[in-house]
Amino acid sequence: MTGMITALTRPLSRLALPEPNLVYYLWRFVANGPRTFRALTTAASYPGVPVIARELTDQGIVVGPSDTLLSEAGQRALGEAGSAVLQTSGSPKVEAVVAGAASAGKRKKDFLVHLVSYRNGIHPDDPILKVALDRKLLEIVAAYLGLWPILYSVDAWLNYPTDAPPEISQLWHRDPEDLRLVKAFIYLTDVDERCGPFTYVPRTHSFGAETVKSSKLGRKRRFEDDRMQRVFPPEAWRVCTGPAGTMILADTLGYHRGGKPTVGRRILITLTYTSGAPITNRRIWVSGAPTWADSAMQRAAVKPLLGPLTSDA
Repeated sequence: MTGMITALTRPLSRLALPEPNLVYYLWRFVANGPRTFRALTTAASYPGVPVIARELTDQGIVVGPSDTLLSEAGQRALGEAGSAVLQTSGSPKVEAVVAGAASAGKRKKDFLVHLVSYRNGIHPDDPILKVALDRKLLEIVAAYLGLWPILYSVDAWLNYPTDAPPEISQLWHRDPEDLRLVKAFIYLTDVDERCGPFTYVPRTHSFGAETVKSSKLGRKRRFEDDRMQRVFPPEAWRVCTGPAGTMILADTLGYHRGGKPTVGRRILITLTYTSGAPITNRRIWVSGAPTWADSAMQRAAVKPLLGPLTSDA
């Protein structure tokens, strides 16, 4: 049944739904039935979660200091993870790639260097995984999606200036992973308008108030600013500048782009959450059980959830 529903959702990849339809209900209540049930029957344990989820539902995006979106444990893990990523970003290998003197094989995005690699799966004690499975963050994502999420991917990267025109993710687009999703971006360096900040058009996500209007942009997969301005002027865009530690949660079915740096570098951690039945293949797996994960929602985020779980105790 799940495979059949995935076949139905696949044509809707990169499309923001203006309102729920039959495929959406099958996706949520059949393919993700146990996850939806748990979301409907589990109360948030952090008092700020409902307010944040309502803003995310209305705008498609929430931006704030990481300490408003992560628990204290998540903050500690972020400090450890961020230090490791920043150390890697200054390595001779990375500097050689940025300088154009070396390249790790054929790279799809010549303006970006990936700073983590999980070819053998992410280690269960990796601090980035502890950030990704932070209980408060997962509760926010679950409250928005209406179901317990699964961790789809984990990454960290460095963006740097190039002489080429904007390309690929630097152009306006919607993401393909699922009918609804949340991506978290955590800046590890200060990001101003020269550093290529993440930019979003609020309320163009699924069920957003501007989703119908956004259909005037057509079906082109990626496009430049001049096309976006025909429908949404720059003053309607959310340009996400901020100091190190700024965190963004966005449903990237809404129109967005990663800016093109002109000066400096943008270094960040990014996490993607989908349903348990995403449209495209999941990109991350955990190489062992995270024994520190003390809630059912955390455990469900790294493995299939086929039926009711026992309590969080």
